[in-house]
Amino acid sequence: MHRLTLLASLLCPALSAASVCALPTTLDARQFINISDPLYRPDNPNAGRMVQVNFAADQYVLDILGTPVRVQGSYRYQRHAPHLGEIRMREAFPGGTAAYTLLLTCLTDSEGMFVYTQHAGPIAPARRQNSGRWTLTP
Repeated sequence: MHRLTLLASLLCPALSAASVCALPTTLDARQFINISDPLYRPDNPNAGRMVQVNFAADQYVLDILGTPVRVQGSYRYQRHAPHLGEIRMREAFPGGTAAYTLLLTCLTDSEGMFVYTQHAGPIAPARRQNSGRWTLTP
């Protein structure tokens, strides 16, 4: 848990500011719009892309906006603290399975920052990391 707190402090310099916001307790029937930082890891093929993720039960559908790519997957969400959460995702991406984690911190109740860590995937580099911003739509 200390490692997650340290990561959260890096994502949100003022943890006291983060404590006034709260992540949702569940992602079921929720939608995220995420954009990854194009400069953090420019060799990441999806750096700078915007995605829309629709969650339902333990499944999700992810659309890479501006492309015809739509993938489905399964997820497990855990809120470690009101302002710190983790989504473990596994999806049937074209060409193989991708497995990754999103570490979330909130800036408000409907937006925040994430660190994306891919553990395996069909597009090189198979192991990569990026950061970005998430927005929860109503």
